[in-house]
Amino acid sequence: MNPILWSITLRPQPLEICCWRICYAVRLKNAIRGKEGLEMATGSAVDVVRACLEHEPPEGLRVGPPQIAGTLTLFPIFRDATGLDYITLAEAKEAQRSVEITELGPLGNVSRLVVKNAGALPVLIIDGDLLLGLKQDRVLNTTILVPARSTLEIPVSCVEAGRWHARSTTARRGDFSVSPGVRAAKLKSMIRRTRASGKFDSDQHAIWKEVHKYVGSLGVASETKAYSDIERQRRSQIEQRLAQLKPADGQSGVLAAVGGRPVSLDLFDKASTLSRFWQGLIGSYITESLATAASEVSVDVEAATEWIRGLGSGEASVHPAVGMGEAALITGAGHDLSALVVDGVPVHIAAQHEKRGSMSLTHAAVD
Repeated sequence: MNPILWSITLRPQPLEICCWRICYAVRLKNAIRGKEGLEMATGSAVDVVRACLEHEPPEGLRVGPPQIAGTLTLFPIFRDATGLDYITLAEAKEAQRSVEITELGPLGNVSRLVVKNAGALPVLIIDGDLLLGLKQDRVLNTTILVPARSTLEIPVSCVEAGRWHARSTTARRGDFSVSPGVRAAKLKSMIRRTRASGKFDSDQHAIWKEVHKYVGSLGVASETKAYSDIERQRRSQIEQRLAQLKPADGQSGVLAAVGGRPVSLDLFDKASTLSRFWQGLIGSYITESLATAASEVSVDVEAATEWIRGLGSGEASVHPAVGMGEAALITGAGHDLSALVVDGVPVHIAAQHEKRGSMSLTHAAVD
C-alpha cells in the first residue's frame, strides 16, 4: 500500500481519508447532518470550532452591544477559555527577539516566504497580515503558529502586482490587515486548493483583481498596484475612525458589519491576542466601510449571535496546519471559515461573508 496516499471505506457509513501527510477530510454521510443537510466532519478540530461557536453561555461565547462608526458596526465577542502560551509577531519584534521573514532563496517565490523563529516561544501570525517589502508585498494566506526555534516556509499571496525587485531583505508587518473583501477572495480559493493539494495556496489572479478594485474605489494612486498604498494614502481617515473604537474588557473576538451586513469575524483564544491585533483588524474593517457604498442602519445583537452560531454549518475538512496544530475549513451557505486549532484550543477563527449574500443583521435571520 502506498504510505502517502491511501483510503479506507467502511460500510454503511463511508470514511474517506486521503494523503494523510497533506490533508484529510472526514465525511460521515449518513451519521450527522447540519441544519441544512450539509455533510459535517466530526471527531476532529472541526468539532472544537463548532462547539466554540454554537454553545450558549456560560460555556459558549457571548455577543455584546455593538460599537458604531459611520456605516461600520463592531459586535464584541466574549468567551471564557484558557489560551495557549505564545507571542505575536509584533511582540516578538518589540522584544527584539530573533524572528524574521525573508524571501525563499535569492530568486524568491511569489507564493512562498520563509519565517525563522529563534525565540523560546511560538509566534502567532494571522490570516490577512500584510508583509511589506522584500521583492513585493504579500499577505499571509492562513493563520500560523510558528514553533519555537524553527524555520518554516509559509504560504502567501502577492498584493503588489507591479513590482518584483527587492526593497528590503526582511519583511515588516503592515499597520493594517488587508480588507475583508480581499481576505474573502483569498479564503474561498485557498479552501478549494487546500482540499485538493493541502498547500494553502490561493488564486493569485483573484487576489490581484480584488486589490485593483479596492485601490480604484478608494481613489488611491499606486504605480506598483500595491494594496499598501491604501494604508499610506488613507491613513489619516482610517486612524480618525480607529480612535473611536476600543476593545471592551475581556473581549476576545469581533464581528464586523457594514451597512448592517456581516463582512468578517475574527475570534481568538484569549483577549490579550485580540488586543494585540486590534489596530490591524479594525483598520481593515474601516477600509472596507470606506470602500463600500452603504447606509447607516441599526443592528440586532440577536441576529449577530445567530449568524455566528451558524458559521459551523457546512462542508468541513481538517488539514495539518503550517507550523503547529490543525486547520479546520468550513464552507457554508454564504460564508467561508478557517480556524487554527492547537492542542484542542481554537487559537484563531476567521470567517468571511460572501458579498453577494443577502444576510442582514437588522433583523433576526440567518443565511
